[in-house]
Amino acid sequence: MKMLTVEMDERFVEVIDRLIKSSGMYSSRSEFLKDSIRKNYEELIKHDKDLLKIHQAGKELAETARKRGAKGGLLSKKEKDEIAREYMKEKAHLIKF
Repeated sequence: MKMLTVEMDERFVEVIDRLIKSSGMYSSRSEFLKDSIRKNYEELIKHDKDLLKIHQAGKELAETARKRGAKGGLLSKKEKDEIAREYMKEKAHLIKF
């Protein structure tokens, strides 16, 4: 993780705070800013075709993982071992002894 510090005109911050409170869409200014950055990232990434391909592949991989029961977070040793066993079953014919 990396901390970002943003300096903004006080009047702009007051309006954002008021809108966050009245809309109920965000629990804090930080949540609003994180969401705004994510949305703008999605737009910016469209300008780099290679990065866009990687990003889309990552989203597809994450969706496949969720469909297979992944909940996010790090894998346990048991889960890693099971993945390795499955991989070896699938790819054993490629290994030359």
